[in-house]
Amino acid sequence: MKKLFLIMAAMFAAVSFSACSDDDDKDKDASIVGTWQITHSEGWVTYSDGTRDEISEDYPAVDDAYYWTLNFQENGTMIRTSYSDNRAGHSSNYTYTITGKTLITTDSEGSIKYEIQSLSTKNLILFEKGEKEDGEKFEYTYTYKKI
Repeated sequence: MKKLFLIMAAMFAAVSFSACSDDDDKDKDASIVGTWQITHSEGWVTYSDGTRDEISEDYPAVDDAYYWTLNFQENGTMIRTSYSDNRAGHSSNYTYTITGKTLITTDSEGSIKYEIQSLSTKNLILFEKGEKEDGEKFEYTYTYKKI
């Protein structure tokens, strides 16, 4: 009986001290480089008059199959392409930088700062918070899948 107890104790100790890998470890090779398609956005906007709208959208939008993609290149450029009825529409060119969990995209009209909330080999979640000159405040979370 003592032997059985010692064997069980040794097995318990071995199992207790073994570690499972973190979820982050499985995506240590995750990169923003590639093409990402929007699947969901949610957030809110408060207008200068104090009214507030809550926003929650799934993409592609059912009524006109609207969605967009972000194509990040290794050279620090990004192309945002809008689609409607599954046809490419307007494309815009950006440069981008990533510092820690901060992504900044820049075009001729200015810069947008995002927090990278999650990045894996299959999914990307970006958070944007800001205030416009007219007093409008907003927060949005964008969910993308790699295509």
